[in-house]
Amino acid sequence: MKIVARIRAHGGDVIREGHKFRLRQGSLTAEHVAWVKDNLDAVKREVWPAFDEFEERAAIMEFDGGLPRAEAESAAYEEVTKC
Repeated sequence: MKIVARIRAHGGDVIREGHKFRLRQGSLTAEHVAWVKDNLDAVKREVWPAFDEFEERAAIMEFDGGLPRAEAESAAYEEVTKC
């Protein structure tokens, strides 16, 4: 079973708002929430297949382009979603 399906089976959900994510806990236990946090990148990839491309572009813009991380993420999101 996929990660998000398991989260939803417990009344929770992963909500993507642009390039940011939040967890609606539902009846997930503290142990479940800790597991989700430990595996957050896998959850993000499942929710948004372009996550890795976004992360790579944001990192390049931050480290090679000298942008602060928040600006790099916003610019990378715009670039990834413009297609």
